[in-house]
This record gives sequence, structure tokens and C-alpha cells, in this order.
Amino acid sequence: MPTTQLERIINRFEAQDNGCWHHPSVPTAKGYAQTKYGWPKSQSTLIHRLSWMYYKGDIPEGMVIDHLCHNPAECEGGNNCPHRRCVNPDHLALVTEAENNAKTVRVLKYRSHCLKGHPLENNVIQFASRKGQYCHTCKKESSRNNARKYRAKVGV
Repeated sequence: MPTTQLERIINRFEAQDNGCWHHPSVPTAKGYAQTKYGWPKSQSTLIHRLSWMYYKGDIPEGMVIDHLCHNPAECEGGNNCPHRRCVNPDHLALVTEAENNAKTVRVLKYRSHCLKGHPLENNVIQFASRKGQYCHTCKKESSRNNARKYRAKVGV
């Protein structure tokens, strides 16, 4: 990426009261700051990755960027987590994908409700193969909707 283009992106960071830096771009559906870059063909990339590369260096293959500033007491995480927008390199760390996923599972243990508002107490499905937790009520609703779509498609 041309240095001048990267510097234009970096110079737009806005410091927040909690020490996080945000980029004024519209966040993705998952809550991360994103931009397009490159010439002659532009690509989308997450801005916290660009921040890491600018201030700390390359991201080795198999490694991901973890947001250290996330505090489960402050927010429940998920797509609306304001920490996902943070691009402050001092709030970021290089970790393996497994380490990042394990941290996410630990954070989910502190949540009282799923993203759709269903209470999680006695309502969690644990998938060992994917090492994830899912709201049982959301899973049932999703299965019902998929079955309804299938019946409508085949005319049953």
C-alpha cells in the first residue's frame, strides 16, 4: 500500500476518553472499522490491522489482532461492542486464532443475555467441535425459520 494512503488513514484516528482510538468510518456489520485501499485495485481491510502494521510491523501468517481494551464489565461484547472499533496499537496484541477464540468464549460466560435479548441462564448450547456457545432460543427460532422457508420452497 502506498505510504501516503496509509498515513491519510492513520491521521484520521480520533482519541476517545477511554484511551481507545476510533476511525470515523462506518463500522462493518460486526462492529469493526473498515476502509478500502490500494491502487489500481482497491481492497477492503479492517483498520485495526492497518494500525498494527503501521505502528508495530507485519502480521505473521496464522496470527490475528486481539483487542485488549475490551472489558466484559463495561459491555457484553458482540457486534455492538465499542472496543471493536479501537485502532490504538497499545490496545492491540498479536495472538493465535485459537487464543482469540478462547478469550471470546470466556467473555461470553459473563453475558446475561444473547444479542437478541434472550436470557442465557439455562439457555446455552455448547458446541465442543466449534468451541462456541449459542443461545438455545435463537437456535430453535433459526431452525423453525429454515424449515418454514424449505416448506414454502418445495410447496409442502
